[in-house]
Amino acid sequence: MAGWSAMAGMHDFVVPDEVAARALAEQLAEYGFSCVFARPHPHGGWLVMALDEGPYPVDTVGHRQFDAVNREAAAIARTYGGRPRSGSRFDISRIAEHRSWTAPIVARGTKARPPVPEVSIAPAPPLQPLALAPDFATPGIVELTGLDDVSWGDLEHAHGPADDIPGLLRELADGTEEWDEVLDELFGDDLLHQGDCYEATAPALPFLTQLIVADVVPARQRRDLYVWLMMAGGRRNDNLVAFADLALDEGEPLQPGAWTEEVYRTVGDQVPVLLQRWEAEPPGIRFVLAVLAAQHPGHGVRVADRIAALAAGLDGTQQGAYLRLAVELVQGRDADALALASKIIDWADRLEPKWLAAPGVPDGIKAAHVLAEGALYTIT
Repeated sequence: MAGWSAMAGMHDFVVPDEVAARALAEQLAEYGFSCVFARPHPHGGWLVMALDEGPYPVDTVGHRQFDAVNREAAAIARTYGGRPRSGSRFDISRIAEHRSWTAPIVARGTKARPPVPEVSIAPAPPLQPLALAPDFATPGIVELTGLDDVSWGDLEHAHGPADDIPGLLRELADGTEEWDEVLDELFGDDLLHQGDCYEATAPALPFLTQLIVADVVPARQRRDLYVWLMMAGGRRNDNLVAFADLALDEGEPLQPGAWTEEVYRTVGDQVPVLLQRWEAEPPGIRFVLAVLAAQHPGHGVRVADRIAALAAGLDGTQQGAYLRLAVELVQGRDADALALASKIIDWADRLEPKWLAAPGVPDGIKAAHVLAEGALYTIT
């Protein structure tokens, strides 16, 4: 987006048939889109594409305005059996190129643009560096109990059989000098590739706990392990929030993607052991522990007072805001947690307001998703 002068875009929707496509195209043109195109979708139904000429500013406000218009257009599409697709955003210099598109159905609007809801962004609190000292780790090798008891070759990860997983875990346990690369291969490439969970993901997670509790892994690397546990456990909530609209549109029950529930439960099984380390771990790891605790409030409530104390010491910072949200979640005050999550989204420009409106998703899960996603951006 560097070099864009202003932003325009396309809002895409899929409807069941040509009749619905024609009616939706005409309705969206009446609503304010300059051009609306519709053509058969290669995977069934019809694709309806509305040109939004904006212009929108190329900043957080502009993107949130575009998203707000998309949500209003999606509500119109639902009345015709439609559901949103990803769409696109581009510099306004490409508007003429998109106006000249051809399609079996083309509807032209007469209004300047769709109504744009007012969007405001609050100033973000400062980030507070969190220490990873004192560090009590003593260098050594970790014996990963039970690693060979898992039939890894019978399990799958993102790239096929998981028989490479024990080797990667052993490299971490041996204190490899290529720690970051090995850990990224293990999770970024294999076990949580593109945010998905796999058959081998859950069985690998308890070995991260073994690495942590052995007290031979340095604090920065221990924090990496805690973070991957946090990210793995957060996939369930991410799925529920992301797929809520689709489940509603298709009349299907809301459920997470494959293996994510098992991964969530497995991470939850690790939390009680990890919370026993609260006093020993430095502040930079306690922060991640608090997020883990909030994802599993049944366990996390036992450290509610400690999370609150950490939040008080970080009052007025981004981490303090996330910790206050964690306190509400572990205490089971989900409505209050959602209200705090809404305030965070007002200034956290990488988070999505639409998460708060995910239909059929409990308040606690929406708030926990905001917490886990937002906390990642504070870890440096």
